[in-house]
Amino acid sequence: MAGTGQNVHVVVSLSILSVLIVVSNLCVCLLVYLKKALRTNTNWLMVSLAVSDILTGGVLLPVYLIEPTSIVTSYLVCMILLSGVANLCAVTYDRYVAIMKPLEYSYRAPKILKRSLILSWLLSAIYSLLPLFWNTDASHKIHTAYMVCLQFIGIVVPYIFITFAYVRMFKQVRRSLAMTKNRNSFRVHKNERKQISSDAKVAKVFSIVASAFLLCWLPIIYITTAKIINRIDIIPDALSIVSLFTVATSSLVNPVIYAFLKPDFKMAIRTCFRRSIPTDTALTVRSVPLVSAEQERRRKKAELVNSDNSSKENDFSTEDKDSSQCSLNCKL
Repeated sequence: MAGTGQNVHVVVSLSILSVLIVVSNLCVCLLVYLKKALRTNTNWLMVSLAVSDILTGGVLLPVYLIEPTSIVTSYLVCMILLSGVANLCAVTYDRYVAIMKPLEYSYRAPKILKRSLILSWLLSAIYSLLPLFWNTDASHKIHTAYMVCLQFIGIVVPYIFITFAYVRMFKQVRRSLAMTKNRNSFRVHKNERKQISSDAKVAKVFSIVASAFLLCWLPIIYITTAKIINRIDIIPDALSIVSLFTVATSSLVNPVIYAFLKPDFKMAIRTCFRRSIPTDTALTVRSVPLVSAEQERRRKKAELVNSDNSSKENDFSTEDKDSSQCSLNCKL
């Protein structure tokens, strides 16, 4: 690919994007691992999605840059696409149960997590490797059937489910907020309303992630569809390069969405930044109350000494008065 100046720019740009994708998604994984408050079932599913993005930046793009025509590229594209869609479906189902059946969520969430993590990666890997049985020969009818199933079962059906689920979730959230608003403003109802609002924010975040994922993968879907119907002539020459940038954007935009829109991630990032304030500033700030306390202690000590001295003087004056009164009585 390094034949022309344009290709050099493409290689450099994709290389930079690869590094950014890996670093940003690794930060997501590390935050969830290191911060106890972030270790929720939903966030572990999000880590699984981040791993899929890391594969995009750390494996898919470098393989394409080194050997664009490599057969490994098609397997990687298939596995990353399917694992990403499967993880999005898992997160959507997790949020669906949390909002639609909140009383069941506490004991169903661990099962959803385990099954989702296993199935999303196992099924994606198995399905992406199926073409090995016919040596990935595109002339076989079974390969055409395989690609049609990939488009329908791997993309169309999951996104119908995702759309249906988020529509129902937002309707339920609106209904629940209206019900709590009409009740008396007891603390229980306030907490319930706060929980509903929190669930709505998380659902909104993942609906944005799902929409961004679909939009960014549309060029790949278009190219695959054109190949299925044997209309390669309708594929623009630049679309294969554009598709790489859109796929990279999909993997890079997810950590940005988490950082700016997901409440628990925003709080964790703020905490990290606060702890990174220079120690000199912290010591200066902390030393001010210590100095004030020391001054206050000295002032009180001085007041105590002064009060003792004044009491002694009063005692002395009283004794003098008593002695003078005694001497006067004696004279009389």
